[in-house]
Amino acid sequence: MIMFCPSPEMGFLSPGIFIPLFEANGLIQKLDRYVFRETARQIREWKDRLGVSVPVSVNVSRLDIFEPDLCEFFKALIKEYRLEPTDLLLEITESVYADEPDQMIAVIEELRAAGFKIEMDDFGSGYSSLNMLAMLPIDYLKLDIRFLQNLGDSRKKLMMIKLMLDIAKHLEVPVVAEGVETQDQYMMLRDLGCDIIQGYYFAKPLPPAEFEKDLKEANNA
Repeated sequence: MIMFCPSPEMGFLSPGIFIPLFEANGLIQKLDRYVFRETARQIREWKDRLGVSVPVSVNVSRLDIFEPDLCEFFKALIKEYRLEPTDLLLEITESVYADEPDQMIAVIEELRAAGFKIEMDDFGSGYSSLNMLAMLPIDYLKLDIRFLQNLGDSRKKLMMIKLMLDIAKHLEVPVVAEGVETQDQYMMLRDLGCDIIQGYYFAKPLPPAEFEKDLKEANNA
């Protein structure tokens, strides 16, 4: 889920602009928990009004992971909004896995034991070893297609993507390709058997009200 922060003077701002400010002033965790709560509230609202369950992914930062009450917070949140753990998908960026891997694995295993699904986000943008990938407890692998853009010829791109898909298949982990913007990218990933494909090719980030229109149309189709 991509979040934008409205500004009366500047309109909507990219997370790349305001998130570093929250990280610098120490308020990023409060912002994250506000986002988690608003996401849970929105999922509950759609369940009540539309009768549909829409799982939403939220980004869990490095600082969040090392909060001792993280799992209890999420468990209390889904209880408060009468959700299932699978309604809230937890995205952890690839680079976080390199920091304190033993503690990271312990936290993730606790979250998974509580029923939450874990997505490794931005895979391919960092430096995860294949050995680390094999031992990490994850439920989805989100392939960052941007890392393919500078690989040179199309044959090399195809080989790299196929390799990642084959590895994920052997690990029995579904792959989500994110950042897909063109029909050529979509067709290539589809033909290679990628499990889930997302990106601007399908739609840009939408406010809840606009997304709800598409949701109603799909539900009535």
